[in-house]
Amino acid sequence: MNARLLPLALALACVPPVAAAQVVGVAVDSKVILVDGKGAIPAAPAGDSAVFFKLADGRLSKLGEVEVPTSYLGPPAAIAVSARGDLALVAASTRLDPADPKRYADDQTLSVIDLSGKTPRVTQTLALGVRPSAVKFHPSGTMALVTSNPGNALVWLSIRDGKVAIAETQKLAADQGPLSAAFSPDGTRLLVTQADAHRVSLYAVENQRIRLPAIRDMVAGVIPFTPSYCGDGGLAVVANFGIPDAGNGDIDTVSLIDTHGAKPRVIDTVSVGSAPEDVVCSPDGRYAVAGVQNMSNRPKDHPFYSPNSLLVLLKIEDGRLRRVSQAPIGAWSQGVVFGADSTTVLAQSMDDRALHLFKVENDTLQRAGAPIVFDNGAPGSIGIAGR
Repeated sequence: MNARLLPLALALACVPPVAAAQVVGVAVDSKVILVDGKGAIPAAPAGDSAVFFKLADGRLSKLGEVEVPTSYLGPPAAIAVSARGDLALVAASTRLDPADPKRYADDQTLSVIDLSGKTPRVTQTLALGVRPSAVKFHPSGTMALVTSNPGNALVWLSIRDGKVAIAETQKLAADQGPLSAAFSPDGTRLLVTQADAHRVSLYAVENQRIRLPAIRDMVAGVIPFTPSYCGDGGLAVVANFGIPDAGNGDIDTVSLIDTHGAKPRVIDTVSVGSAPEDVVCSPDGRYAVAGVQNMSNRPKDHPFYSPNSLLVLLKIEDGRLRRVSQAPIGAWSQGVVFGADSTTVLAQSMDDRALHLFKVENDTLQRAGAPIVFDNGAPGSIGIAGR
């Protein structure tokens, strides 16, 4: 190497790598508003949609929006984006009842959205055969999984050349109720929250299905809701939502799971507030952040009412969770995601129809810009490429 270029090369070697841009998808439900602490159907819904953004250098820019059915009911995982950011899946568990537009009826729709062009476009609409609860891509991008709590089933989807097909519907026992799931980074394991049984189960993934029985069934807390792997170190977290609609203000939890070895187990649990709707780990495995409803979707005369949801930041050290920071967001929180830089956090709140942007700095949550507000409805689910 030319001696005059050596100082420049050394300087460039010391510059940290810049994370590639990621695609973020937000499922917007137009069929719900918050009225006196209860979800209600608005008089004239504008129509559901999926909105897509590019996340780069901690900033969001809009890529486009498509009209697709969706629903806020269930975990905030009704939308998923492929690891490469070229495909999205959006599930709808409910729709307006044609016979009574003031009521919901069950739905089973999955929309396939091509993100590889200049603007997003819907390319397929599938009938799943069961009411969906959540949807997740396999890390390989060649398959995806839809969990169905009411159907006690896992719907395996095959993906080839941007085309999605139902490969198999795997029925589980009636008391298991698979609510949401998370694939391990290498795709060989699957964590499934089983809300009806109050447990989290770890399965081996083989030939586009799980191998029964489970490697281990674990008890983390009351109504485990959403799981997330913490990088590739074998740890994972799960949000324990608590009894829905109890309205009593009891404090709920997030648990840390060690998935290594022959006997995976829950190794720590911490309180985070009332009703953690979602929890996600940073890709580097150092942090987890939970979106906690915090009694913000209760009537204002409730003794434990709060005007804000909370983001709660947890640090993962030596196999333990430590609560280090929190920040208020709008009422009725939903999904949260970490960016690939492990410092950018996006969080949804339904009542103010907003997507909030934060940065993790020195173990604290810092606001990183004005919220993005959706005109047509409430953001009920969020997905990001690589999660």
